[in-house]
Order: sequence, then structure tokens, then C-alpha cells
Amino acid sequence: MLRLLKYDWKRNANLSLGLLAVLVVLQIAIGVVGNVRGWEQSIMFMLSIMLYVMTGIILIILASKTYENNMKAYSRRLLPIRPMWNAVSCIVLWWLFNIVLGAVAFIHYWIYSRFVYFDLWWPQELVVADVLGWFEIIFLIGWSLTFLMLSILVSMTIGASVSLRGKAGTWVGLLAFILIQNAVGLVEQWLFGGYDMMLFRIGSVQHSTMGVNAEVISTTPLLSAGQLLFEGAIMVLMLVLIDYLLSKKVEI
Repeated sequence: MLRLLKYDWKRNANLSLGLLAVLVVLQIAIGVVGNVRGWEQSIMFMLSIMLYVMTGIILIILASKTYENNMKAYSRRLLPIRPMWNAVSCIVLWWLFNIVLGAVAFIHYWIYSRFVYFDLWWPQELVVADVLGWFEIIFLIGWSLTFLMLSILVSMTIGASVSLRGKAGTWVGLLAFILIQNAVGLVEQWLFGGYDMMLFRIGSVQHSTMGVNAEVISTTPLLSAGQLLFEGAIMVLMLVLIDYLLSKKVEI
């Protein structure tokens, strides 16, 4: 898999790192222009969050396009490895770029809270019961995003494996993604009662001249052991399905 990761890195490094560099420039521009012109801190905060979300979505699209190219690459079929490692490689590389994105966001927050706003709006007011609560939240976010990314890749593989050509395969893949997400959600609801998708609940809200201050408390535990095992089994099955379809059904 390391060889696949190396190839995927060479293909995506310039574009992905360039995207993150553009993000940094835009965040600096928002900070400088907003402070010079006296924008409300809440407006600047929301603009920054929107940029981070858009960057995350673009990274998902880049990872999906990389996987699509790998499915069609004849050279990948010649490598003496199981086909499912193409999906794993894309997910690992995607996570590496997301870790860089998270580091940029953390450094951004640290600089802003230390040198610009000492009483930063929402993040400064975020209250979690303990360190374990933070780890649970971070783990849930990572787990959910990995499940989402794997669902996208297996849906793309299903779309590429059908005998239909052109856009029909794309629609089949989209339908497969919707069915996977809804079916897993319904089964979890039936077996475990589901879990609250809201990571936080609002404890109290106070208005001030600087914006809105809210006390936010973590709703932990967020995911039971049974749900982790169930979703882990589903992810393994999706990898097995990817391996089978790429080996037997997907034409180059």
C-alpha cells in the first residue's frame, strides 16, 4: 500500500497543498481586512468556518477523483496487491491532508486568540466536561468522516461495475450511496436506538456587544461499543465489496 500511497501523493500533493496555501492566504486576508474595517468578530468567524468547510469538501472531491482514476488505470491492475488497497490508499492520503487542514485551523485559532481577540467568541466559550470528552468528540468526527468517505468510494465502485454506460453508472452510484447511508442508519436505529448527531447541546446563551456567547457542553457518550463494532463490520464489508468488484466486475 505504501507504493500506492506514494503514487497518489505525487499525483495530488501540488494541488492539495496549493489549495491549503490558498486557504491560508484567504484567512489572513479576512483577518486583516476585517480588523482594519471594523467587521464584527462573529462575521469574520463565520467566514473563516465557511472557508474551512469548503476546503474540506474540495479535499473529498479530490480524493474521489483520485480513486476514480485509479479504477481506470491499467497499471494499477498489474501491481501484485489486492484491489481494495486502492481505496485504502486514497482514504489514508485524504486523512493526511485533513490532518494538515486541522493543524492550520488550530494554529489559526491559537494566533487569533493570543494576539487579536483574547476573549474569542464561540471557541473560547466551548466547555467540555473533561479531556476524555474531547477525545470522544474527535474520535467520533474521524470515525464518521471515514465511514462517509468509504461509503462514497464503494458507491463509485458499484456505479463503475454495472453494465450501463455513460451517466447511468453515475446515477447508480448515487443511488447506492443514498441506500447505504439510509440502510445503515435504519439498522442502527433498530438495533441501538441510533445516536444523537448533534455533538453539542446549548446550555445557556448570553448576548453581548461582541456577539453571542454560548456555553456548549459535550453530549458524551456519543457512540456505544455495539455501534462501533457494527459500523466497523460494515466498513470491512465495504472494503471486501470493493475488492470483489474491482477484481471481477469493473472494466478498464
